[in-house]
Order: sequence, then structure tokens, then C-alpha cells
Amino acid sequence: MQLPKYKKKKRIKLKICQYCGKEFWGHPIAKYCELHRDVKQREKTKKSPEPGDSNNKTYNHDFIEVAEETWTCELEGCDQTYTVKVFPKQFVYPRFCGEHRNEFKRRNWVRAKLVEELRKNRAAAVQAVRDAEAEKPKAARVPAKPKAVKAVKAAKPEAEGTEVAAKPAAKPKAKSTPKKA
Repeated sequence: MQLPKYKKKKRIKLKICQYCGKEFWGHPIAKYCELHRDVKQREKTKKSPEPGDSNNKTYNHDFIEVAEETWTCELEGCDQTYTVKVFPKQFVYPRFCGEHRNEFKRRNWVRAKLVEELRKNRAAAVQAVRDAEAEKPKAARVPAKPKAVKAVKAAKPEAEGTEVAAKPAAKPKAKSTPKKA
């Protein structure tokens, strides 16, 4: 049998109690002083029922049995109702309906509402312009006819059997280039 050549040291450090803040000498993994090592000496702290994020809401109740309640979605503009089962000793519940529980779906829904509103505003502006044009006198709103249409009308025969010769189209001039000698 082999005996160790060195003696193991006790590792005792100066620590701070996590419950009361008092300094004590103890093992490196010790959390509490001698008084608070016993669980009976420490008060139990209850967790607050407040939700940590904005997707949920706190609903304080005294129910002793499971109950179903109908709530309205809290997303602005969405009036859809959804059913929630309320459990005893549970206080955190969803704030939005099933279609808007996802953050992406909520943003997409708001963006779709904005686009729809813009389309309605543009349609109203276009309708206002059309109404303004309808109120103008007829002579003022008739656009000038293109020249090609006027030339075709001039080329129509006045009576049957008589033909009017149309003007021949002008030929483009050829560019003259100086010849090299």
C-alpha cells in the first residue's frame, strides 16, 4: 500500500451569506452562514405572478376548478374572441388570439392594415380627380387628336366612287459624305 507524501489541506474561505449578507468562514461551495443553512430559518419567497414579456397578461382569480372564459384579442384593430381555460393557482394567460400569438403574425397584420388604408386613400384621391374632370365643360376636357388621325380623316373620300389621292410620304434625305480622292 502506498501512502500519500503530502497532507490534504482544508479549503476554507471567507464567504458572504446569500440570504443575510453576513460574512462567514466556509467551504467554497457554501452559500449560507451557519444560521441560515437550515431551510426552516430562511423565509420562502413567492414568485410574482407578473409575466416577464408583453405577450402575456396576468389574470388574478380565486377559482378552485378549471373554467373556460371568452376574451377579446388585445391587438389594436382586432376584435376577434378566443376561449381560454383558467386553471387554479395559474395567473399568466395569453394576451392575443390564436392568429396573433406569434410576433411575426402581429407585425404582418399591422403592416397589412396600413397597406389597406393606403389603398383606400389612393382610391379616394383617384375618385376625386375623376369627379373633378366630370364637372369640367366638355370642350375643356376633350384632348387634342393625334396628327395621324387628322390625316386619315382628310384622306377619306367625300362620296362613293370618288377617290382622293393621299399625299405620298416624304422620303428621308440621304446624307452626303465627302468623297476622298
